[in-house]
Parts: sequence; C-alpha cells; structure tokens
Amino acid sequence: MSNKDFVTNDITPESKYYTTLQYQEFADDNDCSRLNKDGDKVFAKAIKFGMSKNIANNKPIQFRYYVRANTKKQLFDPFPRYSISDNKSSFVDKICKGDHNFIEVTQSVFDKYVNFLNTENNQWLVRAQREVL
Repeated sequence: MSNKDFVTNDITPESKYYTTLQYQEFADDNDCSRLNKDGDKVFAKAIKFGMSKNIANNKPIQFRYYVRANTKKQLFDPFPRYSISDNKSSFVDKICKGDHNFIEVTQSVFDKYVNFLNTENNQWLVRAQREVL
C-alpha cells in the first residue's frame, strides 16, 4: 500500500472573515455576511489555530475569535448613526493609537457581535459589549 491508496478528507475549515451585508462577498451556511480574505471591511474574524486535543470532541478544529474595537475596548459599530460619541476620543487615540484594532474575545461575545453585523440590531452590540467589559 502506498499513500495514494488512502483517501483524505480535508474538512479543516480555514479562517473566517465577517462583515456587513453591504460589503459581503458571500453568505455562509448560517446566512452570515462573509469575505474571502482579511481586509479593512472585516469587522470580526475566527482564526483557525489548531486541532482539539480531545479526540471525542465534536468540534476538532479550534478557533480564536476577534472583533474590531477601539483602544478603550468599545466594540466597533460599522453602521453610521448620528452621534456625538465619536468626538470623545482624544488626539492620541485617533492619531497615534489608530482607530480600531482587533481584540481577542470569547466565542459568546463573537457570536453576539456577528448577530449584530447581520441584523443591525443594537441590542446584540450592547450584549456583546457588556461581556467584554
């Protein structure tokens, strides 16, 4: 027998990049707006980082979850609204530290934030923000 005799099933999912309906390239099985690669229109991402050590685990692939947030860990709201809260950032926060970077979060926060991106329902953002703080 050689290696050619074995059939391998490549079921390992790649990293996942989430965005809003406005920027989506495709919708996944859960009807979430997604992009094929990382970029400035990605607001949440699940990065594959390895296999589970537990063989009996139903989810053998493990992910690290990231959402876009500012330097004060306030989750990014990609839907423009009329608000004066954007003016509260200092010069250092805006220029030197950058606007929004990704922070690592739990799967629960990630799921709530992705629901917010899909529904534009602010309650999902509020729930996710509460768990972050």
